[in-house]
Amino acid sequence: MKLPSPIACAALTLLLHSCDEDNAVSARLRLRADLSGTIVVSALAAPGAPGAVEERAVGATFEHRVTMQGASGRFPSLPGLNLADITFAAGTPEGGLRWCRVEVPTGAAAEWPALFVPISEEERLAAADAFDPSGRARDIGRTLKLEIELPGPAVGNGVTGRVRGTKNTADGSIATLIVPIVPAREATDPLVWHLTW
Repeated sequence: MKLPSPIACAALTLLLHSCDEDNAVSARLRLRADLSGTIVVSALAAPGAPGAVEERAVGATFEHRVTMQGASGRFPSLPGLNLADITFAAGTPEGGLRWCRVEVPTGAAAEWPALFVPISEEERLAAADAFDPSGRARDIGRTLKLEIELPGPAVGNGVTGRVRGTKNTADGSIATLIVPIVPAREATDPLVWHLTW
C-alpha cells in the first residue's frame, strides 16, 4: 500500500481546515534563513461535475457545489517566486535587518484574483452554501490570505497602498496579510507588504 507523502498530507490537512473565511483562499510560505522554503496554496475552483458522494446519494437534490484546490511544494529562493502577478523579493544584508517585500497588484488588470477565485461574486456567495447552508460561511473566498513564517521574529510589518479592509499582523515569526478580493479589483494602487526580521 502506498502511503501519502508528508507534503501531500500537509496539503490535505490544510484543505480540511480551510473552510473559514481566512483560509479557503491562501498562500502560506515557510522561509528559511537562506531564503529557500516551502509553500502551500489553496484556491476555489469553478464547480465541476458532481463528486462521488453526491452521485451516490439517494433521496437528496443538491443545489450548490464548490470545488477547492490545494497544492504544496518548495522554492529554491524567495526572490524570483511569483504567484501569477504577485511578486516576492528578499535580502539578507550582512550586519543588517533581513527583509522581505511582497507586491500585490490591484485593479481590473490584476491576474491573481481570477486565479484564486475564478468565479463571479454571485457564484461565490451561492457556492458558500455548499459549506454551510445556514449562511454563516458567506466569507469563504472573500479574501486572500498571505502568510509568511519568517526565520526569526518579525520586527517590522507594514503595507503601502490602499485596499479597503486590508489587514496585516505579525505574531512572533508568523506575518499575515489579508486582502479583500472585490476591493482589490476596484483599487488603483498596488499593495506593497514590507517585512523585516
